[in-house]
Amino acid sequence: MVTHWGRVPPGPKPYAILPAMHVQLLKLALGLYSVGLLHSVFTVLRKKQTLFKPAVVATLIGFACHVASIGIAVYEHRTLMAQRYESFSAFAAVAVLAFLIVYWKYRITSLGIFAFPAIFVMTFVAVLHAYNAPVSVPELLRSRWIYIHAPLVILGYVAFFVTFSAEVLYLIQERELKRKRVSHNRLPSLEVCEDLAYRSLAVGFPLMTLGILSGALWAQQVSGLAWMSDPKILLAFITWLIYLLLIHYRLIAGWRGKKAAYQAIAGFVAVLVTFSFSSGFHANFQP
Repeated sequence: MVTHWGRVPPGPKPYAILPAMHVQLLKLALGLYSVGLLHSVFTVLRKKQTLFKPAVVATLIGFACHVASIGIAVYEHRTLMAQRYESFSAFAAVAVLAFLIVYWKYRITSLGIFAFPAIFVMTFVAVLHAYNAPVSVPELLRSRWIYIHAPLVILGYVAFFVTFSAEVLYLIQERELKRKRVSHNRLPSLEVCEDLAYRSLAVGFPLMTLGILSGALWAQQVSGLAWMSDPKILLAFITWLIYLLLIHYRLIAGWRGKKAAYQAIAGFVAVLVTFSFSSGFHANFQP
């Protein structure tokens, strides 16, 4: 029963002690993701692909455990991504899905050098925060808005992570070509990097825009105009503006190559700062 739009009364199981199954499944996923981390480390040190196939298999199994962990959390808590650990967990899970989709379409094995460590770190942080999760969740987070705002923001951020990875690969490949070196990491061509960066940017920007708008409407409903003084919202707007300029210069000025790559990297640094920052209205809401 809903009292009014945007408010869902607490379920029969408000946040108490986190069920051990959540954390256990998340820890199992973390252990499986460590194979991907080892792949990335060995590949960088040896300058050739190592353990890629085992890493992909382990990541697939880990993803299944990860999804099960999120599903149990949603079932028990009756809400979505209202805890800090859930935000990091969701980011990692969506990053796995994004990596698998990109690999299926482009067969870029070198993307794993960036994806596997990021997935491991995000999952590791999620496990750490799961043990210290608050006993209860503020009533304002038991809102239907969270099912709109949080997924849009996470999906947008992960798309920007793909953009960032593609642009870094572009810079590495360009340097290798200038030095006339033969890459042993199976780097994608410059054209493939450009295509992946552009497509992921085209996906991420609308998602982030809708995420910011839905968040603003939600905050307006809860606290009126007070939300405008939240530093995290200012950071989100700055991040959005960086990507808006990147899209503008790509379409109008025909930016390609290094210029676009450097701005995409700056944009993702802003994403990381925004994602991890907590203040004001977002002190209780982490995405």
